Amino acid sequence: MITRRNILKGLLGTSLTGLFTAVYAGFVEPALRMRVQYWALQPQAWPRGRKLRLVMVADLHAGWPNMSLVRVQAAVELANAQDGDLILLMGDYRASHRYQLELVPIEMAAPVLAGLTAPLGVHAILGNHDWWDALRTNRAAVAPIATEVALRGVGIPVLANRAVKLDGFWLAGLDSQTALQTTRGHRRDWVGKADLAGTLAQVTDDDPVILLAHEPDIFVQVPDLPAASRVALTLSGHTHGGQVRFGPWAPVVPSQYGARFVYGPVHERGRDLVVSGGLGCSGLPVRFGMPPEITVVDLS
Repeated sequence: MITRRNILKGLLGTSLTGLFTAVYAGFVEPALRMRVQYWALQPQAWPRGRKLRLVMVADLHAGWPNMSLVRVQAAVELANAQDGDLILLMGDYRASHRYQLELVPIEMAAPVLAGLTAPLGVHAILGNHDWWDALRTNRAAVAPIATEVALRGVGIPVLANRAVKLDGFWLAGLDSQTALQTTRGHRRDWVGKADLAGTLAQVTDDDPVILLAHEPDIFVQVPDLPAASRVALTLSGHTHGGQVRFGPWAPVVPSQYGARFVYGPVHERGRDLVVSGGLGCSGLPVRFGMPPEITVVDLS
């Protein structure tokens, strides 16, 4: 029998559930949790038996309270603790949503990130938010932007459409694919800074390539290039794993391919991609069902 008391109890239960979910998504998961996610792959173009551990620090989006400088330091320590051969900073270093209580600009975060260390070094790429942040004062979009300058200033090389040879393999980093926005009528288009063909053209031998691309969408273009057979693995961030997930479903994914490249390992047309869930927040300072993570990829 439906009574006034039962209705009030139901409303109270629903309100408490909503309050708990809001507190968890807005504070507990984004500001208190941080995990390590491990993936093990044997890419087709990677030499069998050649072990390499890659540690990805993606989408920091530093800003208080979700990703304070204390949290940035915790991420650095957690990344260093993974004994990676190489640490990779995957772009988007500052929060840009309007709900920050304290800004943490790249000039403050970079000295903390300088504490990262790995035998084969620490390398960075740029993300769309790094460009969007720069465009506030750099309207002509002239490179190098402030993020690149700050990272290089603390000794972290930035691979903006550059390829470098390391220990028997190439590390190729692309600039952002959605660096600039244009508006045509009611339609918003993206103008990218990424030069995939030009970056891979810098590879001068047959050693395998690990490709860094902030946005994963460019993965579909890799097989169409002459150097595709040498690209053993593509690594990306940008999606935050959906940031808000209900089981396998993420209602919002910043990709033209929807959930196709939302999170984790993807194998298509003989090529491999790993998308990190990242650390910070974009749009809204909430995470649910996708805790902040350091991503570790073991190749063999």
